[in-house]
Amino acid sequence: MSKAPLNLDERNINIILRICTVLYVLTLASLIVTQLYRQFVLHQATQEWQDIANIIAFNVIVLLGSVLCLGGITPQKVKLGHILVLYAGFVLIGVIFTIFKYAILLGQKVSLAEVRNYLVIVSVICGALIAAWSLLTYLGKKRIEKRLE
Repeated sequence: MSKAPLNLDERNINIILRICTVLYVLTLASLIVTQLYRQFVLHQATQEWQDIANIIAFNVIVLLGSVLCLGGITPQKVKLGHILVLYAGFVLIGVIFTIFKYAILLGQKVSLAEVRNYLVIVSVICGALIAAWSLLTYLGKKRIEKRLE
């Protein structure tokens, strides 16, 4: 029987996991600050910061999906009303942020037709995300129930 190169007990593993979590959050926050600085302070072209924005978006979407699926959050009952309120909240925040970005941060005039377009785009994106996360939550709940049996 070969001996493991590192003799880690549960306490050591938990410490390592906490350190990794803190560093992950700090890295993600740094990426967000860097992307916003490049976009709004340096006024760089979209091509110069889009890769960072894509990494941030992918990271957050996968992080939330993974937490929901792997059981970090296990709601007792996923109700349609809760999902709809969450969806409406995401849409509202998304539209407000988009209008704020264009009208205030970029100083562009935003027409009512553009607000309608923003609402449609944000609604579709939020709908897809909420549907995917709801499915992952359901699958995570079923996975935990199966493990308990």
